[in-house]
Amino acid sequence: MASTTTSDLNSGDPFDNASVAARLAELPSTAHAQALTVSTEHGDFAGFRATPAHPDPQLGDALLLHGWPEFASCWEQTAAILLEHGMSVFAYDQRGYSPGARPESVDEYTMPHLVADLDEISRAVGLDRFHLVGHDWGGMVAWHFAANHPERLRTSTVVSTPHPIAHVKQVQTDPDQYQRMGYMRAIQDHPEGVARTLLRGEGQRLIDLYAGDVPDDMAASYVSRLSEPGAMDAVLKYYQAADGRARLSSTPVTVPTSFVWGSRDIAFPRATAELSADYVEGPYRFVPLEGASHWLPESHPGEIAREVLDLAREHKGV
Repeated sequence: MASTTTSDLNSGDPFDNASVAARLAELPSTAHAQALTVSTEHGDFAGFRATPAHPDPQLGDALLLHGWPEFASCWEQTAAILLEHGMSVFAYDQRGYSPGARPESVDEYTMPHLVADLDEISRAVGLDRFHLVGHDWGGMVAWHFAANHPERLRTSTVVSTPHPIAHVKQVQTDPDQYQRMGYMRAIQDHPEGVARTLLRGEGQRLIDLYAGDVPDDMAASYVSRLSEPGAMDAVLKYYQAADGRARLSSTPVTVPTSFVWGSRDIAFPRATAELSADYVEGPYRFVPLEGASHWLPESHPGEIAREVLDLAREHKGV
């Protein structure tokens, strides 16, 4: 059975969970915020949780799930806005990113494991039904979680990542989408070499990926944490495991869903993004952000928070 403990430890990293929680706790809109560790049979997952000073009972809780190569701290500004409007927030570092949950086998990074983590961890922190917000790999988990555990969600807001079937279809038929996935094939073919390349020269290649859309100090934090022994090797296993070795249904999606996408997304073109609508049976809207990149949690937290809140209010009886 999973268990939860609080943590006041600070590593000196201004974007670790303790630092994020401390800043959220200082906001006038926040009643309480803390870093915490959720212990499961698969490891110890680090995260942060915050409750609003004036909660809106119609809104409830939001769970924010990060992608690659990011951490839960990418959601700090989104969390601050949600708290201001009365919604509580919880975010955690996924397996591979949490030092205490870093299995060695590639088989341990398949989608069934990632979805099971979300199910177990959300229950451990007392979230029965919640608003799920996922970016990049967190978005991919969100699509699958909504399809397999709709009873656990009030709404789902997916950021940047198209529906998995739309993505696979476009990779097979659209030369543009296929070309954009070259980095994924490189990771699958040469994971150790990619890890070395990304971290060489104080992580400059990794920083270049963010293209200036992630603040310099936050990017430095990401590089520092991913430079820890075994960290980059672990998080690249998400891509190695995405070779069809273990699948999970991604339809039907009946949960009220928004898909927020940036028109300058380096990985996913508009055609793939728009095709996602074909795989959602419930209430759905596509929210393109013109001129925005892939790194929306860091660069467009206001737009994400607004969409989460609007969707929650529209479906407050769900």
